[in-house]
Amino acid sequence: MTSTDATTARFRQFSNPATGESITFTATAQDGEEDVVRFNWRSVPGGAITEHLHPHQEERFMIATGEAHFTVDGEERVVGPGETIVVPIGIRHSESNLGSVAIEGVVELRPALHSKQMHEAFGGLAAEGKTTSRGAPKNPLQLGATLWHFRNENRVTSPPAWVQNLILPPLSALAKVFGVRPYYDRWDTRISGSSEVTPGRTPADYPDGQGQSLS
Repeated sequence: MTSTDATTARFRQFSNPATGESITFTATAQDGEEDVVRFNWRSVPGGAITEHLHPHQEERFMIATGEAHFTVDGEERVVGPGETIVVPIGIRHSESNLGSVAIEGVVELRPALHSKQMHEAFGGLAAEGKTTSRGAPKNPLQLGATLWHFRNENRVTSPPAWVQNLILPPLSALAKVFGVRPYYDRWDTRISGSSEVTPGRTPADYPDGQGQSLS
């Protein structure tokens, strides 16, 4: 079920050691296709994604091999080969691989927003040893910069949103003062020289400044 389209050659695979995931993008909105981020996804045995939600996006997991254990809005689900699970906008969910073999499949997020950069940022930080075992940036300024910048794509459910809204904005503002960015170009997985079509979007298409430059 994983994509074998030629688009996979436009992106290199990257891994997030904190979650046990490996990702290869196959479609992004920047390629002039539909407004979706799509990627081949692999989760190693013992891998786990902590509970979170996507405030403005629907997420779809299409499993090819292995069994993915989901908790969606408090309900446990096991999704196996050939099965699909759809997580609606704003619904809290988590995932884990409790089996002895890797889970492989395809994941889609609609609309795309900045989900590509978000996954690259958290994967890059984890690969550089700059996150906790749960995947959160260790540096408070990096925590504020990255989590607040990608708040429209992803929100953890602990601590509560009101606590995040209180703590993250000043940390994000302080990060700017010290030159700590939410995203760095070194994390970009697009292979140099591959074609890219810039979509006709403006910052107004992204609420709360999400259309600003990420580099």
